[in-house]
Amino acid sequence: MKKLTYMGVAAVIGVLLGIAFLWAASEMKERKNPLNKFDAFVYSDKGTLNWFELTSRNGKVEGKFYRQKIMEVRGEIPFIEEKTYYLTGKSTEKGYEFKVNKGSDIILLDAWISGEDLFIQKQGEEGNKVFKAVNEEELNKNEKTMQQELQIAIDQMEEKEKNRLKKLFSDLNSIYGFLYSRANDSYQLLLTINEATLEGEVAGTLLMMTNKGRGNNSYEETSYDLNGITDGLMVELFTTVDGKKTKLEGNFHEGASGFDLSFWTTNEKLPFYAVTEEEFNNIYEKFKEK
Repeated sequence: MKKLTYMGVAAVIGVLLGIAFLWAASEMKERKNPLNKFDAFVYSDKGTLNWFELTSRNGKVEGKFYRQKIMEVRGEIPFIEEKTYYLTGKSTEKGYEFKVNKGSDIILLDAWISGEDLFIQKQGEEGNKVFKAVNEEELNKNEKTMQQELQIAIDQMEEKEKNRLKKLFSDLNSIYGFLYSRANDSYQLLLTINEATLEGEVAGTLLMMTNKGRGNNSYEETSYDLNGITDGLMVELFTTVDGKKTKLEGNFHEGASGFDLSFWTTNEKLPFYAVTEEEFNNIYEKFKEK
């Protein structure tokens, strides 16, 4: 009886050892999987840092995709935009397929390992990016590099802004005028800038051309003096209309190509665009002929 008991215990122990061995072998296999060997896979370019943190088990992949990008927006201090996306995936004949969840969009990526690096290719597109395998310490170094690049962008911001404003005000003083003109409108507007200073002061004239469409005296021109301020992004101009002080306000497009400006006859901002004298004269004559 005791012998049978010992044999039973030995059999149980043997089964447990077998399970433990299979589990250990499975764990060793998973640890050897390249996706589990490294803390992250990193791709960096000037002003951007992207990386994957991935785990794989039994052919299934889970993880996150991180994106950092230095943003330089006109009128704002540069900053790092950070985004995190969850992903799932599976093993394929080529390597892996990742599904990156971007909220309303699911991005499908093909991935494969070469050496220790992870190659990523967006499905339906040519070309790929190489994400370097790194440990946590190396990932931290990449993030510190991004912080250094951000500080450089901040330090250079003032000089870039000075150069932008110099060019903008130089252009404003050399452009013939800014025209608002629509084919079916009964009026068109020409805004000419007489002086724009680096201190942000602006002086000019607004010529309003009106076609009333009645009889021989249907065409009329009215001129308004303008004074105001601008920082190269926004613009505020003041004039007098029917004895009342009136404000026109708006925003520049890219550089001195044009701006949107409020006008007292409408609730919408009107688009003004830069014109040469020749361009204006052609439009002016056609408008008068209507």
